[in-house]
Amino acid sequence: MPEPQARPGLLSSAEPPPAHPPRTGRRWSSIPRWAKAGAAAAVALLVASGLGLTVWGERPRPDWTMDGPHGAFPAAVASGAPKNPTKTIASFRYSPAVFEGVAIKALHDAESVIVSDLRSGRVYWTFTGHRRRVVAAALDENTGRLMAVWARHDHDGDMTEAPARVTMLDIRTGKVVWDRGIDRKAVIPDGFWAPNIEASAVIQIDGKVVALDPATGRVRWQIPDDCERSGLVATASTVIVNHVCHDDETVESFDATTGRRLWGKTFARWRPGREFARSLPVRVEALDHDRVAVWIRDHEAVYDARTGGELAVSRGAEGTVTRNNDLVFSGGVQVGTCWTDRAHKVVTGICANDVSSGRRLWTYWYPGEDEQYVLNTSMPVAAADGRVYSLSSDRGGESADRLTINDARTGAVLARIPLSLPEGLFQLGGVGDGVVRLRNLEAGSRADVVQTVVLGDGT
Repeated sequence: MPEPQARPGLLSSAEPPPAHPPRTGRRWSSIPRWAKAGAAAAVALLVASGLGLTVWGERPRPDWTMDGPHGAFPAAVASGAPKNPTKTIASFRYSPAVFEGVAIKALHDAESVIVSDLRSGRVYWTFTGHRRRVVAAALDENTGRLMAVWARHDHDGDMTEAPARVTMLDIRTGKVVWDRGIDRKAVIPDGFWAPNIEASAVIQIDGKVVALDPATGRVRWQIPDDCERSGLVATASTVIVNHVCHDDETVESFDATTGRRLWGKTFARWRPGREFARSLPVRVEALDHDRVAVWIRDHEAVYDARTGGELAVSRGAEGTVTRNNDLVFSGGVQVGTCWTDRAHKVVTGICANDVSSGRRLWTYWYPGEDEQYVLNTSMPVAAADGRVYSLSSDRGGESADRLTINDARTGAVLARIPLSLPEGLFQLGGVGDGVVRLRNLEAGSRADVVQTVVLGDGT
């Protein structure tokens, strides 16, 4: 893999224009004649003296509009993850991101980003990109900022075109932190995808992985990548690139600030044959303390994200319990769905392992006679604040009928909540800021059905 370019040409290396246009000064016609004469004489003196005079052209007005913010910023429903989320806080006909007390609507191919009060629906602010539409967005929960990538979509050619823009928005104030344009035409991955923001803000565009300074939008580095949509994971100080289109299952680590390649590994040996690599790629997840987990169903390892050193490894299923591929990580615990064959009947539940040692911490089998985890979802389990949330079904795994909350370290049952959801197949969409988000997988882009239900602690 070639080293990152020192002065990348994909994005402009000049300072981005100010987020807000400068105030218009007094008109020339209103300036007294003596002041006009003095200004003209000063310019003539500079030219005559041979001093270099850089004349900046008129800065164009920003190619966007901001309506708001309106009123005070809405407070979060509660701090942390909910303990007994029996109350429906809100439902949406789209899939929002949630930050503190607001719902963020940043949908693919939308003309605007809309931030609304999560509970009342009142619009807090609306950002509209003129002649461009949203192709990607990412929430930085540490700073309360949203990065959005904008471009024009050629529907006839079914491709997204640059010149595009990358904009960083402050969610609480509605201010544009920075706004950077892309110099030339570039191919942007089609469909909605999420950049990553940690030490660097990382996007994929024009066959490259590009890292920006989150504070200024300046390009730090870029590397070529021939996968149209590689997996990107950001740890505290690295960017991990999972080349999902490679038959050799390559995972590489780069320094987040400089782009220096730190290490690379291939994982094709984990598969019985390379023909499965594209349809069943390895999965990669960032952990705390600058670590990264790489896994498939029956094999996983934890690595130092900077050195590539193997910290823990686990191979094969433990006993008669079979683990699925839907792992989540939180607080040193790895959790996912699992199943076993008991008296010629499949029993399903949740298994938790210690991340560092791979040791089984606990297994929880759903107690209902026909209860099993929800099928055909990528996120039946979530973990936050020492609690594990999972959805189960009483109807063959085809519906979310119950939300179970377990203690992450012991597996003790903290709550079992029956659900009454709109029609569809719901999966967990995230936990935090006092709410659990449930997302309807069958809704697609339909605007006539409920796509998201938000639950919070009941009174």
